[in-house]
Amino acid sequence: MQSKSTENQRKESVEEHTKRMYDEFGAEYQKSRDEKNVFRVYNEFLEVPCMIKAVGNIKGKKLLDVGCGAGVHAKAYVNKGAKVQGIDISKTMVEMARERCKGVDFKVGSMNKLPYASGTFDVVTASLVTDYIKDLKKALLEVNRVMKKGGLLYTSDNHPIAMAREAYENDDIKIRGLGYFIDKKTGKKLNLGRSWREGVEDFDMLPGMRLKVVKRTFRSYLKAIRDAGFELIDYIDCKPIPEFKKYDPDAYELFCKIPIFGICVCRKK
Repeated sequence: MQSKSTENQRKESVEEHTKRMYDEFGAEYQKSRDEKNVFRVYNEFLEVPCMIKAVGNIKGKKLLDVGCGAGVHAKAYVNKGAKVQGIDISKTMVEMARERCKGVDFKVGSMNKLPYASGTFDVVTASLVTDYIKDLKKALLEVNRVMKKGGLLYTSDNHPIAMAREAYENDDIKIRGLGYFIDKKTGKKLNLGRSWREGVEDFDMLPGMRLKVVKRTFRSYLKAIRDAGFELIDYIDCKPIPEFKKYDPDAYELFCKIPIFGICVCRKK
């Protein structure tokens, strides 16, 4: 017989599950990033520097960092002269952000219900947050509400090319690819790809930290942006910075060829 807590966990929304996982494992997760764990360096050497560069000149701008985590991005935005506020669903992550980035107003809260007045921010950033959101249009409408007209939204997520790859293995090979491959021994053609999949999937971030994420097609992603009152003005493929090479040269070479993260730059109409 299942325990009541197990039954409740099975009924959790993606957002509720995300909150519980980061509340419980957030400190361990951030430690793995701080220590440049080989499985966590993708953030530090791909998404983070690309997002910091993408926002450009934000001096004097009012900026909201949604899904602020431990304040890594927020600290960089402050150093660029922005007037920063941050919000994250996890109390654990917000506590770390407050400790690491003094003087910034960090709140615990949801992207679906932001505790800010309408028309407050010039810029909103959301780094690797949207795949934890089931109803993306609803969340982006709330982001739109707290932004000034003409304000810019920078939202990063897994790149559609990287997410289209499919895994396959047999006794001789192990592949994660997109396209077709031919076994010269048998002449058999193997077609790999999963660009049209949508739904909730799960994966292990750390031992015991099993996350639920929402997978959507690139069309669905862009449609949510449009329907929430934004126009897409740029899309940035995140390339690794050279320092990545000394931590994982094979991954560095791969991600110089295949983007794993991308950034949508959107303007509020």
